[in-house]
Amino acid sequence: MNLNWIQRAAELEKEGKPFALATVINASAPTSAKPAAKAIITGDGKMEGWIGGGCSKEVVVEEALKCLNAYRSTILRVTPQPDTSLNHSVKEVLLSCESGGTLELHIEPVLPVTKLLIYGSTPTATALAQMAYVMDFDIHLFGAGVTEIEMIKGIQLEEKFQSPLGRSIAVVATQGEGDIKALKAAIKTDALHIFFIASRKKGGEVTAGISPEDMDKIKFPAGLDIGAVTPEEIAVSILAEIVQVLRSQDSAGFGEESKETSMVKDPVCGMEVNPAKASHSVKHNNEMVYFCCEGCESQFTATPEKFADIA
Repeated sequence: MNLNWIQRAAELEKEGKPFALATVINASAPTSAKPAAKAIITGDGKMEGWIGGGCSKEVVVEEALKCLNAYRSTILRVTPQPDTSLNHSVKEVLLSCESGGTLELHIEPVLPVTKLLIYGSTPTATALAQMAYVMDFDIHLFGAGVTEIEMIKGIQLEEKFQSPLGRSIAVVATQGEGDIKALKAAIKTDALHIFFIASRKKGGEVTAGISPEDMDKIKFPAGLDIGAVTPEEIAVSILAEIVQVLRSQDSAGFGEESKETSMVKDPVCGMEVNPAKASHSVKHNNEMVYFCCEGCESQFTATPEKFADIA
């Protein structure tokens, strides 16, 4: 399909949806893909654009989801012929499908900007918003009187507690002024973590009625223990902890959409196939066998005895 990838990428970024951009950097015939061809792969495994059909498409989709999961780029080589001289940074997948061509692609994950939701108009809340600005967060500050405070242009200010959706981190910095209301608003968001500025004793009392499921996202006292005293120092400790948990989240993956699934091997070409998405399969000896494409399925169906060593 003809894809205006710049426009589509802008739309996905505006919607706050993660995606991977796959670009063909080299192609050796016979293959239908051409260098500079691009495709977008969204977190649900759907591809928009054209970088080659058949086996290569499935390989690229699976690798794109892995890139989203690991928050890393990769160079992928899909080929029937291994190349022992390859740089260690290139990932090679061997295929023996009928096309016989070789593709090299650069796959880059593009992730939405994380919202930083700050609840409260306290000195710590405003100091946190100002300091976080240079870290490229999409900052939202909620609380009575915040629109009257002189803040850096670009920080979103709301007099009432709101619950915006999208990838976010929330900090409840109300410090006694609407703690419960702010926590409830934060819980309604998609926040990965909710940091509550409160002592262990006070935090336990305030959150006593919150469900265990919601409590799994709430952490108090907020911030790393650096001996912080002033609002600015407390803000630094919270930002340090936010960086820590986000980097930890990076290594764990983006979420349910991009988690890797259990793969099985196509007995004909040896390619790894996702059973949940495979469109070609047959039942053999009371077990399902999955294939990357129609060609592999046809070969197996014609002479299954040739592929006796199936998983």
